[in-house]
Amino acid sequence: MYKNFTAIFIVLLLVIQSFVSINQASAAEGLSINATVGGQQLLEIENGHSVTSNVIFDLLPRGTASLNERNSMDVVIVFDKSGSMADPVSRNNTKLSLAQDAVEEGVEIFFDSKKDFDDRYGIVAFDTYVNNVSTINGLHSNPNIVANKARQTSAEGGTNYTDALKAAKDMLIHAKDNGKYSGQRDQYIIFMTDGKPTNSSKYGNVHGYYHQLIQHNDYERIYGYSKYKDKMLDGKFVFYNDDWYVISDNRNFLSGNYNLLYDSNSKINSIVIDSQYGPYLYSHNNPSVPDKIKEHGREQARILADNEITMLSIGFGDQNQLDMSYLSELSAMSNGKAVRASSNDIIEIFKDISASISAEYPSLSNGFIRFNLPEGVTVQENDSVSVTDNEVIMSLRDILYNPNPPSEGDSSLHYELPLTFRSAGIYNFSFDVLYNSGKVAKTGIPYQVEVRIPLKSIEFSPKEKTIYIGERFKVEDYLRFNPSDATNKLIKNVSTNNNAPIVITKVGNEWYVTARDIGYATIEATADEDSTIKDSMRVIVSTRNTDSNNGGDNGDDDQDQDDGSDDDTDTGGGRNDDSELKW
Repeated sequence: MYKNFTAIFIVLLLVIQSFVSINQASAAEGLSINATVGGQQLLEIENGHSVTSNVIFDLLPRGTASLNERNSMDVVIVFDKSGSMADPVSRNNTKLSLAQDAVEEGVEIFFDSKKDFDDRYGIVAFDTYVNNVSTINGLHSNPNIVANKARQTSAEGGTNYTDALKAAKDMLIHAKDNGKYSGQRDQYIIFMTDGKPTNSSKYGNVHGYYHQLIQHNDYERIYGYSKYKDKMLDGKFVFYNDDWYVISDNRNFLSGNYNLLYDSNSKINSIVIDSQYGPYLYSHNNPSVPDKIKEHGREQARILADNEITMLSIGFGDQNQLDMSYLSELSAMSNGKAVRASSNDIIEIFKDISASISAEYPSLSNGFIRFNLPEGVTVQENDSVSVTDNEVIMSLRDILYNPNPPSEGDSSLHYELPLTFRSAGIYNFSFDVLYNSGKVAKTGIPYQVEVRIPLKSIEFSPKEKTIYIGERFKVEDYLRFNPSDATNKLIKNVSTNNNAPIVITKVGNEWYVTARDIGYATIEATADEDSTIKDSMRVIVSTRNTDSNNGGDNGDDDQDQDDGSDDDTDTGGGRNDDSELKW
């Protein structure tokens, strides 16, 4: 466990390196990215089943990185200090203490990489709310201030993505807009968390009567233990301002724009009105609260994108604790990406980070492939692949230049993504490849997959049919296709023996048999899908004044005469000019 969580913050340093690389790439001339997309584009599927096939991406980086210049950068670390950070991970360490140690190591790399650049650093610590004690008011040129603030944190409370991102965003926008910093600046948020979002806040209009919330000790003192116990047993309590509050029977009228506090901890799912008169209950046991909290995070990510602030997320919880898909979504919305820290090889990771930080040449960093899933297609989510509202984000490795990128065909440029198709159809994709916060991109790469249900067999039913001179029938009406929903149920050819008393014609894609003379013939139908798929039928031609019908159909046959269309194709025996037939 010690290695796992230390590695998490070492990965933070790798992301920091990506920031440097992003900035460097913006100064290099001609860096670009292209890609080829391939794979099996004709698939077969059986009814009620699905089929999975890999889409293959081979990246094609271009350009030469000949400069070691970058814009100055502003970086704000958003630091999770929620209660779960107190979990022990070794005999003498918690997640929080290891995080603090690792941030100190990261600050050293910040300090070394700063050189002559006007870099600025900040930190926002959060739990249920933004923690003002451990949050810097503004950006500072000395990165050691970040480490010192991180060291002051203690683990407690919930997990509020929304307010933390809002505070970091405000810090960066203020730094950009107040004119203090000259020149072009690149701005980033490194968002670190070990859990799902459980809290958020948003201003909203309220109008009506609402129940007053009373701190639980005060409620017991005022109303007595018996009534206090009844409230607890009935679940009439919420968590507010780091304490438990009882939902009283007192109601007051509120109207106006108030800060609404959302809390999904312990599945209470409450919304509290934070008013100047004290807290009031807006909603309790509301199942929409978790989704509302996530939407508030998305709103902040959109604002980050509008202000050209790139967010990179580092998740270090397990599958039950952490929603990596959501982290990836938030990051992608601001042209960033999310990574889960899982490596146990701390020393090697640190070596790689040191080498990357000291690299002479820039890279293509912070990359991902983005596309929309057509209906009927699914993809398996993992630490590198996330799906939100049918939009897929697949993270990509950094591409290092030295001074040229890896050659085409290098394994580091190769990716395979399995897609699962649940039904037959033609599926069209459009892939975007994005690097360096979207500044280096190739968009709209087309790709098409056709999924077919193969035809296995055809069978005439009945095997023998009687018709009368002058009548005709459509061959397909007497064929059974297996499976019945096969993609291709066309008949390639219908043939008969020489001198047969019938004429076979094709109208469009349909085959017809027309009776010409008394007698019998055998017709054979061959499937367009596969020439080995075929079956035959015996056709008896009779006149209406004969006594024997041979079991033929008297009322269901198609009575239409052959229309003699120029599109008709005669493949039967005997004459091929219907106008010469005499009945």
